[in-house]
Amino acid sequence: MTFPDWIAEFPGAVTVCDPQGSILYMNQRSMATFAAEGGAALVGQNVLDCHPEPSRSKLARLMETRQ
Repeated sequence: MTFPDWIAEFPGAVTVCDPQGSILYMNQRSMATFAAEGGAALVGQNVLDCHPEPSRSKLARLMETRQ
């Protein structure tokens, strides 16, 4: 999957996942923001595993309903 070049240097954290929650992409700011949690190594991990309850359930519901 490719993303426009401007996303890499966008001044906000951009993390993209597939419908199942697998992290596909993190821009530079996202990798820096989540460096303590693994940074770029989070690509391929499930975004739900990165969230504690109740955030995990809320995120799962948002993904399920595509809101």
